Amino acid sequence: MNIRKVLTAVLPVALLCLAATARAATIGVILPESYPSADQAKELQLGMTLALKTWPGDAAPKLVIKDSGCDARKADAISQEFIKAKVDVVLGNWCEINAGADALRAAGIPFISSNAERVKAQDLQLQMGRIELNAGEKIAADLRRQTGLRISARTSCWMDFDAALSERVDAVLCPVLTMDRGRWDQVANTYGAAFRKPFTASSARGYAAMEVALNYLRRAKAMKPAAALKETQATATLLGPVPAADAPAPTTALQLVFAPHLPKLNAQQTQTLDKLVKTKGCACPGGTLRNGCPRDSGPWGELPFVVRGGGTPAACAKAINILEL
Repeated sequence: MNIRKVLTAVLPVALLCLAATARAATIGVILPESYPSADQAKELQLGMTLALKTWPGDAAPKLVIKDSGCDARKADAISQEFIKAKVDVVLGNWCEINAGADALRAAGIPFISSNAERVKAQDLQLQMGRIELNAGEKIAADLRRQTGLRISARTSCWMDFDAALSERVDAVLCPVLTMDRGRWDQVANTYGAAFRKPFTASSARGYAAMEVALNYLRRAKAMKPAAALKETQATATLLGPVPAADAPAPTTALQLVFAPHLPKLNAQQTQTLDKLVKTKGCACPGGTLRNGCPRDSGPWGELPFVVRGGGTPAACAKAINILEL
């Protein structure tokens, strides 16, 4: 046998196989660039970029970013493009909820959802959100009925986690951004040095989602996507651990933030609001007596929200002028 001829025939094929094996992975990102906020989209992207650049792994994955404009139909169409491109994992749902997930799952491509809300556990999907779909609006509707106040759970805070109030509402119910405080300071300093910009909630969301994607890709080298994604569930990110599938939302998952001055309420509404603030403003656990909070937690005790304010009931009440009603 002519060894030289055999090597000449086999080596090119072997090298091609090695190159295919060593190729950088591809991460598809469905980002709301054109709407609702180009600035927030940029911050999300910079957060992802920082996580990529500081990842102590092999060759950095290739990032393919496409704009959904917060439109579920566009996100679905982009998912089809990523399926054809055979990307390794997709990050999305910063704004829209569950868009593209079904198609990606059918194609065997893992999907990491960053929406504050979450749907019921799905195969090949990790969800960063901690709040059950539509739970915020259900709570807000009950509070509107009980207090007579204009309370909204559908403001921009569900995208930027900034509980800003307009003149059209008396209070907003917004998701709370959890964080690993020690890591936050470290990452924020690196981010500021790299981009000369302040580190924001959007930057942190992008960074944390990319942490999850990179942890998945590391595991996917040695196991099938479903198994790799399951192990990735244990990832501790900048924003804390990835929530377990179908885990109930903690009582601090949402915050109810009131305007500085509230309208005049009748006696029953005032009494209800006073009890609400004393109960949830002190974050009383399940109707127990602690720090002056009432034993009877009312209908809100186990619901996943707190009133912004703190300390004693009096301090919580003063924070929203409840004592002046």
